[in-house]
Amino acid sequence: MTAKTDKAGSPAHPFLEGPIAGKILRLAAPGLLGSLLQSALFVADGWFVGGLGPLALAGVALVFPLFVLSVMFSAGAMGGAVVAATARALGAKEYDAAGALVRTALILAAIGGIFSAVIVWLFGPALFRVLGGEGAILQTALDYAAVLFPGIVLVWLFNMLASLMRGSGDMLRPSLGLGVIVVVHFIAASLLVTGAGSVPAFGIKGAPLSILIGYSAGCLYLAIYLFRIKRPVWVRLGGPIRWQQVLIVGRRGAFASVQSALTIAMAMVVTGYMARIGPQSLAGYGIGVRLELILIPIIFAFGSASIAMAGLSVGAGLRGRAIRVSWIGSGFAALFVGLIGTVLAMAPWLWSGLFTDNAEIAATTALYLRIVGPAYAFFGLGLCLYFASQAMNSLLWPVTGAGIRFVVLLGGGSFFLEPSTFNETTVFLLVAGAMATYGLFNALTLKLGPWRH
Repeated sequence: MTAKTDKAGSPAHPFLEGPIAGKILRLAAPGLLGSLLQSALFVADGWFVGGLGPLALAGVALVFPLFVLSVMFSAGAMGGAVVAATARALGAKEYDAAGALVRTALILAAIGGIFSAVIVWLFGPALFRVLGGEGAILQTALDYAAVLFPGIVLVWLFNMLASLMRGSGDMLRPSLGLGVIVVVHFIAASLLVTGAGSVPAFGIKGAPLSILIGYSAGCLYLAIYLFRIKRPVWVRLGGPIRWQQVLIVGRRGAFASVQSALTIAMAMVVTGYMARIGPQSLAGYGIGVRLELILIPIIFAFGSASIAMAGLSVGAGLRGRAIRVSWIGSGFAALFVGLIGTVLAMAPWLWSGLFTDNAEIAATTALYLRIVGPAYAFFGLGLCLYFASQAMNSLLWPVTGAGIRFVVLLGGGSFFLEPSTFNETTVFLLVAGAMATYGLFNALTLKLGPWRH
């Protein structure tokens, strides 16, 4: 029995033929491991911060969305553009273009990391104050951000290297790299946050420092693998920089980042709402929204699998198969995160108990999960459709959907949240409604528009 070949006589890529669902699950499995490890990093950070008290939790709640935004920009938006470009180049067997993408990804990592650090340095303190930070809560936020963001380029570098691997269909190494990050972070945080032996306690500054130490180890792991002597044939560190390619990939990633920015902007808007209610409510919401932000890497596991498979299909001229890949991957994402949200809506203490034993804070988290948890299915559907659209060059509608979700949240807040009804329940109902709007809008517009097949 001979292997199937493409029109040029070369062996056909296994992802370009046969049933789709099983291949997506196989591709997504390492990504799910990676997403669980990314989630473990976020949980571990919250656990160490929670040990410093509720005011520390409230202060970090002001900064945490900005950290996740950098992860989303570098892994999901700009990283997604790199994954899609790499997959399309390899699908078309354009190895010179794929090799140039290595240099492009490193340039984008430097630009993105420096830009993120400068923006937080210039505008972070004012933003924390607008969101209601004051006194000890504000100082905690400032201390945490002052350590984390000068080194945020390490997060960008790791996710750019991981995106190159994902674009080639290698989902395992990026997940193992995240494992390295989690292990090193946990060891570092155990020593630096509260101190141990001759190691002094850094307190709140020890938490972000531990994150950067972990990402340094992850970058080293991926770099050793990607640039080893017997590296893949398409990995070419030397050679001219294709500035046109940098511009194209950067522009697509920048447009995709609008979705990420709006996702975090929505979390920040609700953070502002909760700060008006009180510090205990803010801390409780901070624990609840941490789950929403942690689910993003899980959705990205299916999204990156969809980008890689759909990108290969587009590069090989199989657009119909690319569309089917995108729908199946997004369906899996909706099912997976919807199940997580539903389980935690019924047993919210499984989540809140990881971070606090304060009854008032835990009650706010429980209310958030009971109302918003079931809506995570719509969030998973809409966000995975956005990821898949990066391979399909159909980002306009998912980004518009994110804008509509933001308008529902912001406009609804100003219209429905009158002083007499401004409470946790009405805020969380608004959050759930905005999520449902987002998922349904993305699905309908893509089905009736660019993905009509």
